[in-house]
Amino acid sequence: MPFSISPGVGFIALFGVAVLNGLVMVSYINSRKAEGAAIRQAVLEGAMTRLRPVLMTALVASLGFIPMAVSTGSGAEVQRPLATVVIGGLI
Repeated sequence: MPFSISPGVGFIALFGVAVLNGLVMVSYINSRKAEGAAIRQAVLEGAMTRLRPVLMTALVASLGFIPMAVSTGSGAEVQRPLATVVIGGLI
C-alpha cells in the first residue's frame, strides 16, 4: 500500500487519539498526586480507573473505520489506506 496524503491524514488522526488517551491518564494521575497520593499509588489508580475510557476511545475509533477499511466502491483507494493506518496504529 503506497504512502500518500490519505495515510498521512490517518497518522494525524491516530496521533490525536493517542494524545487524547495520554491526556486522560496523566490528568487523573496529576489530580491524585495533588490530593496527596504517592506517585506509585497515583499511577496504579490512574491506570486502573482510566483503562475503560482509554479503551473505549480507541475501540470507537477503530470500529468506526472498519467500513472504510473493507470498502471496495468508488473512492476506496483513498479511504482504505487512511482506515488501515488508524486501525493498525490503535491495535
